Amino acid sequence: MAPQTYPRRALLFAAASATCAAATSWPEILPRAGGIDFSAAPPNLTSLANNSLFTHWRPKAHFIAPNSWMNDPMTLWYKPDGQGGGKFKASYQAHPNHVQWGNISQASAVSDDLIHWKDVPTWKGTPQERLTLYPSQINDRVGVFDGTMIPSGGYKGFPTLIYTGVKYLPTGWTIPYTPGTETQNLAWTEDGGVTWKKLKTNPVIGGPPAGMNITAFRDPWLFQSPLSPRLRHPTRDAHPSNDFQRLVYPGYVPYWPSRLEKLDQGPVWVYLGELFKHAANYSYSEWSGNWGFNFEVSTVLRLGTEGDQPGEGGRDFVTMGTEGGRPQGWANHWPLWVKGNYSNSGQLQPEYAGVADWGETYAFMSFPVPRSKGSKDYKNQPTRQILFGWAYEDDNNYGLLAKGWNGMFTLPREMFVKQWKVQDSRVDEPGAWGVVSRSGDVATVETLGTRPAQEVSKLWTGAKSKWSEKSWTYTGQGSNGTWTSFKKSPKSRYYVLTATLSFNSSASDASAGFTIYRSPDGSEETHIYYDFAAETIRVDRSKSSLVTGFNLGAEAGKFRLWNVPNGKSGTKLESLKLLVVVDNSVVEIYANDVFAMTTRIYPWRDDSLGLGYYSSGSGSVKFSSVKVYEGLTNAWPSRPANSSNELVWDGEGYPWAGY
Repeated sequence: MAPQTYPRRALLFAAASATCAAATSWPEILPRAGGIDFSAAPPNLTSLANNSLFTHWRPKAHFIAPNSWMNDPMTLWYKPDGQGGGKFKASYQAHPNHVQWGNISQASAVSDDLIHWKDVPTWKGTPQERLTLYPSQINDRVGVFDGTMIPSGGYKGFPTLIYTGVKYLPTGWTIPYTPGTETQNLAWTEDGGVTWKKLKTNPVIGGPPAGMNITAFRDPWLFQSPLSPRLRHPTRDAHPSNDFQRLVYPGYVPYWPSRLEKLDQGPVWVYLGELFKHAANYSYSEWSGNWGFNFEVSTVLRLGTEGDQPGEGGRDFVTMGTEGGRPQGWANHWPLWVKGNYSNSGQLQPEYAGVADWGETYAFMSFPVPRSKGSKDYKNQPTRQILFGWAYEDDNNYGLLAKGWNGMFTLPREMFVKQWKVQDSRVDEPGAWGVVSRSGDVATVETLGTRPAQEVSKLWTGAKSKWSEKSWTYTGQGSNGTWTSFKKSPKSRYYVLTATLSFNSSASDASAGFTIYRSPDGSEETHIYYDFAAETIRVDRSKSSLVTGFNLGAEAGKFRLWNVPNGKSGTKLESLKLLVVVDNSVVEIYANDVFAMTTRIYPWRDDSLGLGYYSSGSGSVKFSSVKVYEGLTNAWPSRPANSSNELVWDGEGYPWAGY
């Protein structure tokens, strides 16, 4: 992904780096440094020592770099023999010893359960000791950008990565494109991803097709598909023995290699045309975000109700990050998806479209993982698609040096086709769903389903504290926001909240949900709730932190409760089933397996731990099955709680922020 613009603060780097004693286990209240009083008003964060706030907002259960800057997921793959230290492989774009984007390289980690991770080769040491791929050739001299994997049978038979090398900076959709900026390159691994070798004859694709007016040429995606004969036009260079496709922006540009094992023997890529394109700054519906002015970090998928379904009956999707269509925040980015059918010309014709995550995320990337044999429809759907996204900070770059790290991944998610029956005339509106079939007034609808991967439940199944709250019904008469405390509040910022909310169809302007991170005096609090009239899940962050330099703006994502068949009784309104994962400054919200929102919350006070019901407006809302699981597992057992490192200022003259 391309760089973002950040202000320089060279003088701040004069502050001494703070240190904490390495912890052998992750305490619920993390160690602090510098004698900071978190019961008092926050100081000017730019006056604090480097890394002095390292643990204050740091998550515990998420995939996160040991320190410093990280952004997009890349090089995601599964290796069943576990070579290299684990079956699940995940890499990310990194800039060690810095808290801003720059000199983008690849760092990596492995896992055997998708939850507990280990850095490879190490989390300590110099950048060269930590990184698995970094700028070293003329084509990638200022950046190793996103790449995807051929997990087996690649170059020389080894797992092979195709990635974007960057030769010139700056680059971005708002400035003229410099020819030669981005090329596509190969690297392969012989030890399960611990080390990589670059093709000496890189690049394998030196640029976009001649004559194209492009805004970017990066983030390759490789895929196999039975649609390959339709997507390629016969040429003397095209060999049907290999159905790998290669995609980059603009507008999804596919290429097709002849023989992967001979990629070093000359040009083997053939331009086939645009797989998906549309007018700039276009919005399919209010449920679908905005397709902006530039696509990047794109994938092509064929899914069924259980996972990947490459054959007959599979639904065709593309996912993409879009730039320029979200100017009011969120780094001007949307993480989106489109479902469609391929025309005879090979272009995807949209049928419905949606948003992968309505919050502070971008650059989603996925990879296939085997399903258990004997699972439902295993023959046709042998794998499931696991999705990671980059969860970026929402702190306005304020206090970055004191924090000492920047960014993480979302929890791993699964993508699938969700189908259910509704009895609701609104199904014919354009949105993030499509009608599969009808029987009288009842329609079977479908959408792209999203939920935490099945492994994620391991985060809280061993929770140190579990409790249920009694069912409670809100019968408000126009109140303007009411806080009702739970009988018990968490003692930490690491827990999961699950609940079912049932709205009366006459709830009018009712809003209902939960308040988290409330201080005893109410000076800090965050509300997560469903706005019934607006069909929107909202996060009110106006009082989420006493640090006013952070972004305290609201979050909102479209979500509908449908009228569904209710036997002889006619219809009833769906219930809202919420899953909220609270991991310090990152909070992930899931609803009904069709909605996801990742928000960032930075409470200053240590005692901002209150948890309870939130309600307002008129109408009846019943809360039931309310459960709390406190004590998330530590995703990085090999690291100390404080894994901060020295921060370095590069000096003037670099094409990035410098620190």
